[in-house]
Amino acid sequence: MDLFFSTLFRYAPNKTRAGELVKFNWESKRVIHKTPIISRTIQFDDPNPRGNSHGGRGVAVIGDRVVVAGYCELQVYDTELNFLYSITHHQMAGIHEVFHESGDRLWIVSTTLNAALLIDISTGEVLQQIWPQEISSFQKQWNLEPGNIDKNVDNRIRFLASDVFKNKSHLHFNAIYVWQGDVYGLFNRFGAVVNLSREKIIVEDPAIKGAHNLFINDDGIIFINDTRNQGVNLYGMNGRLIKRINLLPFHKASRIVPWYKITNPIRRVTNRAGLTKQQVVTAFHVRGLDIHNELLFCGISPAALLCLNWKTKKFIGSYDYSDDVRIAIHGLKFAQDVNA
Repeated sequence: MDLFFSTLFRYAPNKTRAGELVKFNWESKRVIHKTPIISRTIQFDDPNPRGNSHGGRGVAVIGDRVVVAGYCELQVYDTELNFLYSITHHQMAGIHEVFHESGDRLWIVSTTLNAALLIDISTGEVLQQIWPQEISSFQKQWNLEPGNIDKNVDNRIRFLASDVFKNKSHLHFNAIYVWQGDVYGLFNRFGAVVNLSREKIIVEDPAIKGAHNLFINDDGIIFINDTRNQGVNLYGMNGRLIKRINLLPFHKASRIVPWYKITNPIRRVTNRAGLTKQQVVTAFHVRGLDIHNELLFCGISPAALLCLNWKTKKFIGSYDYSDDVRIAIHGLKFAQDVNA
């Protein structure tokens, strides 16, 4: 079984080492190919020392092509990770996850703008846009103000130096999925899953604020990475929690989690006060998710893959790609695409 995953390197010493796209064989635990992910369409400086605009994000497999998201572009490769071409658009900013709908149709989430774009990856054409911060039912539920985004200008790097994520109305919309013809989204800030097509809230669980990734199986079970609490949560379409899987027992990185939970708040305070310039990274940051039948794969930091049976919670195995806590898995996808 082959997998593709992307990595992100916080505080990378240079842009060419900020992340990679990797093809990996699970049975042999062997890296088949890998390639650095660097911006190919627009060059810019990131004012954030963590390098928030670099590295790899969501991954999709579309026939014989592999698509990986960068901060403001999609990069298309063949299955041996030979670069083919890039796609960008003035509303691609802070892309997180992607979802292959069918054919050449790929949904992406521009998290900085709280927007979803449906892209034709052969032509680069934007086929549809969804702006959930402008949906009245969501505005009412969370007392949101409209995003006030000028859709006619180039927004790709416009907000790099701003505090847009601190705005109380920012959804941190970071994952998307299509199930039974409806488009679903994950609002990280509120721990919420919404049906964007019907403008309806499906899950709202404050316990998973800061979550990543969204997967819905054929039975309508919703899988979400509970990033901050080192787990995977399963919900029904009625919004109720079905099961929680605690990932901490499955990897040695659990030993360093308490240290970072204690020291990171101190680092943030001293950095803001101008007393220090310490690196703030998170151990066991759960991100990257794909599921096939009963097999669940997810990623953590330091960059590692975990595999388990989600029905029984039985641990199957793991693979450590890096022992550097600054390097994390971001995107993750099986090589065989069921939507091709």
